[in-house]
Amino acid sequence: MIISTCRASKSKSFSSTTACRTASTFSTPLTRSASFRRWEEVSAVLSKVRRVTFPAAGNGPPLEAVLHLPKRPAPSPAAVVCHPHPLMGGDMHNRVVVAVCRELVAHGWLALRFNFRGVGRSDGSFDEGRGEMEDVSGAIDFLITQPQADSSQLAVIGYSFGAGVGLRHAARDPRVNGLIGIALTQRHYADPFLDQEPRPKLFIVGERDEWAPPDALRRYVARLHPPHTVHVIPHTDHFFARRESKVAQRIVEFLLNSAGEHAPQERAVAQC
Repeated sequence: MIISTCRASKSKSFSSTTACRTASTFSTPLTRSASFRRWEEVSAVLSKVRRVTFPAAGNGPPLEAVLHLPKRPAPSPAAVVCHPHPLMGGDMHNRVVVAVCRELVAHGWLALRFNFRGVGRSDGSFDEGRGEMEDVSGAIDFLITQPQADSSQLAVIGYSFGAGVGLRHAARDPRVNGLIGIALTQRHYADPFLDQEPRPKLFIVGERDEWAPPDALRRYVARLHPPHTVHVIPHTDHFFARRESKVAQRIVEFLLNSAGEHAPQERAVAQC
């Protein structure tokens, strides 16, 4: 594996969709090819990977998940990663979701990806983002109880539908101190809690995204409470095909720069 390196700057504060394409079109970049399954197997070798189950908050249904544990024994920052729209083929095996988890754990973070209610082996049924907020809360409850987790450094990362649900919950949860939205669509722009959210926020979008146009995202983010950052990935759309690693690297760069000396830096982050 060839890794480009750079020096991560140190600041002392750690704080930072629903796609409307048809299911058949949306599922194209989500298809788990043999090479991608092999990629997941390699990820398991580079870190400890455990299949786990936890309940959604509020006596919600049990949810299936994958917990990525870094090899470092010390308390580690932690992140919950939320997948795209379930009705459009999104699940925790999405390429962007897996790439983000792999990059996080390579830099010493715990990462938890999970299936929302009604997806895969998770119980329950799709709830249009309402019950899914309880799923995110349950994921946080589970993650911060892990012996290796440093609960003082917790990020919520979501992609598309997962960005809308994840950020909406994170803006209401004081345990979270880093909020990251990937391809946040315009239908999720109206949230008074997120509008006034003072914690660091990163928004990542593809240059050609039809459902989260970069100009619209910039206008929306400009009215939010700072600090906030918008990063545009060139030459890609809502699905980041063959750009998954760019998304993951930018997220880790943001978190390392925000965490500064408090984040474990097992290797330098590649520039996007």
